[in-house]
Amino acid sequence: MDEGAASGLGQAPLGAALQAWSDAQDDVVRLLAEGALDAVDDLGLVEVLRRIEATRNRSALLDHHVVQTGEARRLADSLTQPSMAAVLVWALRLSRGEASRRVRAAAQLGERRSMTGELLPALRPSLAAAQAEGRATPEQIDICLRALDGLDHRGFDPHDLETAEQVVAGFAATFPPAELRGLAQQVVDRVDPDGTVPDDELHADRRHLELRRCRDHSWRLEGRLTPEVGAKLTAVLGPLAAPRVNRDVTADGRPVEDLDERHHGQRRHDALEEVCDRLLRSGTLPDSGGTPATVIVTIAEGDLAARRRWGVTSDGTMLSSRTLRRLADEAEVVPAVVSCTGVVLHLGRTRRLASAAQTLALVARDRGCSFPGCQRPPEWCERHHIRAWADGGRTDLDNLTLLCAYHHHHFEARGWTCRVTDGLPTWTPPRWIDPQQRPLRNVRISAAAASAGGKLTIRSRTRSTRVVGTGPPVLRR
Repeated sequence: MDEGAASGLGQAPLGAALQAWSDAQDDVVRLLAEGALDAVDDLGLVEVLRRIEATRNRSALLDHHVVQTGEARRLADSLTQPSMAAVLVWALRLSRGEASRRVRAAAQLGERRSMTGELLPALRPSLAAAQAEGRATPEQIDICLRALDGLDHRGFDPHDLETAEQVVAGFAATFPPAELRGLAQQVVDRVDPDGTVPDDELHADRRHLELRRCRDHSWRLEGRLTPEVGAKLTAVLGPLAAPRVNRDVTADGRPVEDLDERHHGQRRHDALEEVCDRLLRSGTLPDSGGTPATVIVTIAEGDLAARRRWGVTSDGTMLSSRTLRRLADEAEVVPAVVSCTGVVLHLGRTRRLASAAQTLALVARDRGCSFPGCQRPPEWCERHHIRAWADGGRTDLDNLTLLCAYHHHHFEARGWTCRVTDGLPTWTPPRWIDPQQRPLRNVRISAAAASAGGKLTIRSRTRSTRVVGTGPPVLRR
């Protein structure tokens, strides 16, 4: 609404009071900007915050009166809006949820009048008092109202309902939203121990999962999970999504840390990818179209080798050649000769995956991710071609090592290289981490070699270097 709409206040006392309130706020802002807080100690600063918050909380009382008046006047009908909440959305540019919260609070915390005009107390007098005194925020009040809503119109003892409201109102003045939500639900459980168990049928009806491909060929995941599935997914993704910090020492004895720079959402995404990779490798998925569940990608062999252009999956998703080269380490590649019109003239098959015997040999040798400092077990590792298959690398033990998904995806971009020396995988850090590029080996592999009587010496063409470093250095800012 434009400012002219406020001209109806004119010189009425309400208009003057609102102007005085606005002026008072301007005075406080001016004093703060002029450095009034410089003379306030730390405890005083906390008190300033509390008084500002109490004033902010009490301002919700203004909403209660205005919203109730609007409801009584049927303001929504006058403005051709479906509800008072819709009026707030239109007039104040609020979200639908915030507008509904204000209308709900006004209905239960505002004063009421009987049919004869008699003034009645609020439906939730204890919560109304907490807000009037500025002791509870609108968010805390809404949490309590939503929790108590399940007790209304259920025939419970009015004394029990009153006691429950008094208790949650006390909690609202003491606990932040996260803790308040659980405490309020416990209070409701005491009043109605049989009625607050989640409705399994309702959860089952609401369950859905939508996976949509976006125009940029990324995917959007949306859905609602039942409590059981949500708990299972959290249990699976939680450990895999934890930040990874590898701590160890370099060849010259310097302590180093490899910090995980991914934010929480990225870590959960990567954890889901790791779960999918392991499930696809397990071979336990049901067949699709007569073949095991497979990600099928088509790309010209020359484009794959030259790292150019894109590959296309069976559903039309485009994947970069760089991504496909990484996927090729864990794929069965089916070469096809196709005519200029797309007709398949010849179809061959080349085993790209390490055999079962080779995989067991890798597990026995590497015992998990071979990257220095990583402790991922072999069950969560992928078989990596040290020299990429697209570059002519063979599927032999001296060209294979185990890598967890995180290191498999990131080591090359960070400048690390790997080779097998004396039958064991050895890693070379980039020059910006170690100018001498002294080789490193995972301490697990070194320990296994030592316990088996193996040598810890790496022999190159020019010199012999004893591996003493075991941890992954990182960039120092």
